[in-house]
Amino acid sequence: MHPDGCIFFLSRKWRGCDLRGRAVAAMIAGVMNDERFVSGIFNYCDYWCERCAFTQRCRNYVMGRELEREARGKDPVDDATRASFWDQLADQLRETTVFGRAGNWVDDGAGDDYDYEPDPELEVREREHRRAVKDHPLTTLAHTYMKKAHKWLESSDVDLKAVAKELLDAAGRPFDETDYEEEARRIGEMIEVIAWHHTLLPPKIGRAVSSMLERDEHEDPELAKILAESHQYDANGSGKLALVSIQRSAAAWVEMRKHLPHREDEIIEMLAILSRLQRGILEAIPGAKSFVRPGLDEKDGPLP
Repeated sequence: MHPDGCIFFLSRKWRGCDLRGRAVAAMIAGVMNDERFVSGIFNYCDYWCERCAFTQRCRNYVMGRELEREARGKDPVDDATRASFWDQLADQLRETTVFGRAGNWVDDGAGDDYDYEPDPELEVREREHRRAVKDHPLTTLAHTYMKKAHKWLESSDVDLKAVAKELLDAAGRPFDETDYEEEARRIGEMIEVIAWHHTLLPPKIGRAVSSMLERDEHEDPELAKILAESHQYDANGSGKLALVSIQRSAAAWVEMRKHLPHREDEIIEMLAILSRLQRGILEAIPGAKSFVRPGLDEKDGPLP
């Protein structure tokens, strides 16, 4: 969520609302102003929060959890010997600090009379843009990969259970130091990686292509330059995420090839498609490779 969007959200929607609404608004304001968060870290991540080491530095993650907590509601806490009593008091103090006392809240109705009028020319350009993105070779190839990977996952249950039986039969043999438990966990992890990223690639590549193709016609050359740089930045960031997703997917397929040699032809086809996607992104969006995603790539640097 963009900080400016939150400012608008807070100033318009929550003035004059009930106590629960003010609590949510105060929570959002507190999260937005917390310096521990990495700005924009969630813009180019893979959304796999349960595997992410940066959740407590991600404003989007923490805000989402706080909103879930508010949606469930909080029982009143009256026991001052419990930490929850003081946590609730701190929340109330934060609300008062950010918005003032409840009695001073007024809904001034500013902005309620905004009337949107559609722009036919803009709508035509947007339709043409969406069509160009949908028909772009990278977008269509990403969807091809998703469909083939999905089909492979649906058809692999019997084969994977056969591998599981082989591991069970091999475990416990004398003089065998193989860590079969770790091997089983590794197979499960690779399947999860393939399953997660095969649905992530089409929308992320589509976003990269969309930003790459975006053209803003504006009379002010300075503003036109800023918009062009913004689109290129987003194309680079989305392209970098797609490259990372491709790398992780390819590594998982290579691992699965070891355990399912009789399905090697299918797996090689997946790797070939991923390779084509990688080359296509590097050619179409050369800045993607060196793009440094906030918080995620700053330690390791660009892709090798």
